[in-house]
Amino acid sequence: MTPASTVIPPGDRCPVCHESTPEETEWWTLRSHHPTSEGEVEYCVGNCGCLAVLVDGEMVKSLAANRR
Repeated sequence: MTPASTVIPPGDRCPVCHESTPEETEWWTLRSHHPTSEGEVEYCVGNCGCLAVLVDGEMVKSLAANRR
């Protein structure tokens, strides 16, 4: 992925908070990435505000947006 990459989740729902998104919406935006001994680590923020950490494309950690 490049820093400007975006991903649309399958089913058009956030895998973290399950919020839906309108069709053709860019859902995830890659904020940062770097190589580690465990693989390529990517930090992404969703259109809903959730955060996700991926290692080699697999989500290993997530944080739901705080909605008040």
